[in-house]
Amino acid sequence: MVARVIRSVVLIACTGLILTGCGRQVSQDPSQDPDLLATGPAQGAAPVPRPFVAASIDAAGGLPAWTQCRKIQFDAIVTANYPDGGLYLTEHAFTLYPWSNAIRAEAGEPFARFTWQVVQGRYSFEGDEQVDVSPLRGSYPDYSEAVLQIVTAPIRVLAEGVSLSRRAQSVQLAGQWYQPIDARYEAREIVSEEKGRKKKQVTLVEPSWTQGTYFQNQDALVMDMIWLGNPVAGKFVLVRGYDYSRPSDSEVLIPTKIEVFQSGPQAECGPRVALIDLKR
Repeated sequence: MVARVIRSVVLIACTGLILTGCGRQVSQDPSQDPDLLATGPAQGAAPVPRPFVAASIDAAGGLPAWTQCRKIQFDAIVTANYPDGGLYLTEHAFTLYPWSNAIRAEAGEPFARFTWQVVQGRYSFEGDEQVDVSPLRGSYPDYSEAVLQIVTAPIRVLAEGVSLSRRAQSVQLAGQWYQPIDARYEAREIVSEEKGRKKKQVTLVEPSWTQGTYFQNQDALVMDMIWLGNPVAGKFVLVRGYDYSRPSDSEVLIPTKIEVFQSGPQAECGPRVALIDLKR
């Protein structure tokens, strides 16, 4: 499995999701304070999973545990791949907000320290990109969203604006049987309110990915492989998770090793973009 996929970590918050009359998903624009992204459903208001994903959620800790999970933090050693096959070793500090569909990452590179985030699909970067020597430069958004998807897969399949359909037949990949679950992602409207103004501004945000496939491991039941695609933009990524374990401060299970690959329209595995090993 190999691939090259990357797009940084982005923080995307959603404080109150509703559906407009035209069927688009609407959410409040989050504050710049990352801690406000650490939110979740009210007691008794957690979404009801589709029957064909319920087993995967249970295998990753169960819905009650994920309902209480507001934030996931971990440091990781990252081995990024150059197009010519060379390797670049660095470290990234990740903070994920499962229910806000957001991710934030920090990296200390040779010439500067950088921070980026993806929140509800919107990417922002802090630092001088010109001095960033990482091969992931320019790919942080996709890279980060791939990490967000594989770590918080039990919540991603519960999100509003995501349509799921279970394929009739399972598939065998690298000797392992999987049940594919296809996804379609809808555009969402972000409502923001400027200080000193009563009028709210509504911005339509197209999804970074328009379609995807969650591969449900037939043995472990976790969704440990995810394909994401946007044919119009011509970008595709495949991400895999391994060695699931509980973080020290949570009852959910997350992968402790992640690989991000470049992919294509048929969910093929291309050159590897990065290998992420969580520190324990």
